[in-house]
Amino acid sequence: MSGGVFTFLIETLGVRNVQFEELISLDPESLQQLSPIGVIFLFKYPTGEKAPKDKPLDGDFDYAAVEASEQPVWFAAQTIQNACGTQALLSVLLNKANPEDGVEIGSTLKDFKDFTSAFPADLRGEALSNSDPIREVHNSFARSSPFVSDETKIATEDDDVYHFIAYTSINSTLYEIDGLQPAPIRHGDVGACPKEIFADAVVPVLQRRIERYPATEIRFNLLAMCEDLREKARREGDEEGVWREEQKRREWRWENALRRHNFVGFIGEMMKGVAKQKAEKGEFEGWVDGAKAATQKRVDERKKGAAGDEMDVS
Repeated sequence: MSGGVFTFLIETLGVRNVQFEELISLDPESLQQLSPIGVIFLFKYPTGEKAPKDKPLDGDFDYAAVEASEQPVWFAAQTIQNACGTQALLSVLLNKANPEDGVEIGSTLKDFKDFTSAFPADLRGEALSNSDPIREVHNSFARSSPFVSDETKIATEDDDVYHFIAYTSINSTLYEIDGLQPAPIRHGDVGACPKEIFADAVVPVLQRRIERYPATEIRFNLLAMCEDLREKARREGDEEGVWREEQKRREWRWENALRRHNFVGFIGEMMKGVAKQKAEKGEFEGWVDGAKAATQKRVDERKKGAAGDEMDVS
């Protein structure tokens, strides 16, 4: 999912004054310019990796933070496979629903948080997956595809499985929130990460995570959750910034509309026309052989880690 998908998803849920920005470099300066509320990190999930149950590979499980009598961390176990992106962003929002962070989560999410406040993590996950408003909004932003299998397949080491997790400062402490883990993961000491230094604190944590992968693995994506940049530009009297952000919103709306549309019929008819034209010119077999060679080249490059968008992690 892109920043535009996430932004319009949370706005549809009733969240105000928040948007997502995609980062192309992993450095504290770029992140700090956005004054982020939190970040959403997308990475290839290591299906063959078996992490120890009593301690994560980095940081420490903080069970006490979930059970605290005052300002507990809202944490839910992930119970369905295809909603980790939505769960990651909600994990930030539901922990930032307070006046000091300036986040207005709206009545839908406020009611959901109040309803699940006394639930354990597994029941919160079930409640999240069974929430009609959240599920309907999530499904409305799902990419249209006519190819849906009813079979459930367990991922192997050869499969590309991607996962979203969240990082944010809660009670001045840096937390990693991953619904596949048994508890929030604390990075650093309690109280050592007020929101003002979140960008400086989270970048080294992300870099350590990326360094666990082979150098050829570049398929990572980082989204910053921040204040609506239109409002920031208006407050600063930056008319050009307001225009730029409004133009970005128009592009996002167009991309989201395309995302929902099923182009299979159109593509099929177009391919029929092209194939007929190639056959009439006697170029059909050469055209097919060229396409096969180009496809194989892309497959070989992807295996070498040379394909895809690269994030600068220097």
